[in-house]
Amino acid sequence: MTKLARQALLSLLASKPFQRRFARFIVHPVSLLAIATVFATIAGVWLTNYYQERAWVREKRFETFRQGYREALELVDELSELMSRRFFGLNRVVWVAKGTGTGELDQVWDEYYESVVEWNSKFLVYRSRLTRSIEPVAGVAFAASPETALDGEPGGVKSIHGYFFTTHQDVRKLVDCVRQRCSDEDKAAALSQAERSLEVLGVAIESFIETCLDRIHEHASQS
Repeated sequence: MTKLARQALLSLLASKPFQRRFARFIVHPVSLLAIATVFATIAGVWLTNYYQERAWVREKRFETFRQGYREALELVDELSELMSRRFFGLNRVVWVAKGTGTGELDQVWDEYYESVVEWNSKFLVYRSRLTRSIEPVAGVAFAASPETALDGEPGGVKSIHGYFFTTHQDVRKLVDCVRQRCSDEDKAAALSQAERSLEVLGVAIESFIETCLDRIHEHASQS
């Protein structure tokens, strides 16, 4: 727009006759209806976009929750299988050492030890996933400290790893006793201790799994 045209437009807008005609136009029912229609259209578009955006956010939140819930359950299933393999291996070693199982003791021990290697290789990963997918307390219940992956837990702290470590040590003492052809009295004592540790470990595993599932379902009910 040229300077001359702009000045002409300003003069027109400032003139009293134009302002009176414009005022009459604005208050005319048809004009008011037209203005209302325009504003209603703008408001409708804005509200539609707003609710669509909110619906998209809710959908994304629900999808994120559902994915986290599914991953948490899958994690518990994986841990159940991992713990079951090692727990069964320990029991099998005790059965053979006691004379009620089949197989050679050294071979059965070596087969069990494969689950120990698997445990140690996945230890930190599962602890981290428990902390992230369920809650930090679950990670601590699995292992009191990440530094205890290949060692026992100090201060008498008992976690799933601590129970496995203690039971492993007790079963190993039984195996060494049998290998060294220890006395019947020593063998009976070692066997009794190994079986007690296995019983305590079994209870700890069951309690850990139930607690994890309770936490998952509790978080789901609050979401």
